[in-house]
Amino acid sequence: MRHLRPALALCLALALGFASLGLAMARGQAAPAGTVVICTGMGLQAIDIDADGNPVGPAHPCPDGLAALAALVAPAPALPGRGMRLVAMAAPAVAGLPAGRAGAAPRSRGPPRAMA
Repeated sequence: MRHLRPALALCLALALGFASLGLAMARGQAAPAGTVVICTGMGLQAIDIDADGNPVGPAHPCPDGLAALAALVAPAPALPGRGMRLVAMAAPAVAGLPAGRAGAAPRSRGPPRAMA
């Protein structure tokens, strides 16, 4: 267990670093110059091309707008409401307190008989 925590921390740090590189690459990706639509046996296919006519890879979504997209797609879950009902409560019955002692007797004493 002692060696598991540093290894897990290192794995999480590496995962965060690689994810940030992927997002940075998506942000810096050039937009395609155009789109070519071809007819294949499986239907129409749209291929993005650059300025030289070479096909480019699939466009990555902008990482800045992913959080807003997630907010639009998934509605907020409805929280269960608390059932409110009125409950009649009776006042607690006050029982008679037991009688206490009359009082503590003072326990004083005089000075010692002999001073040593």
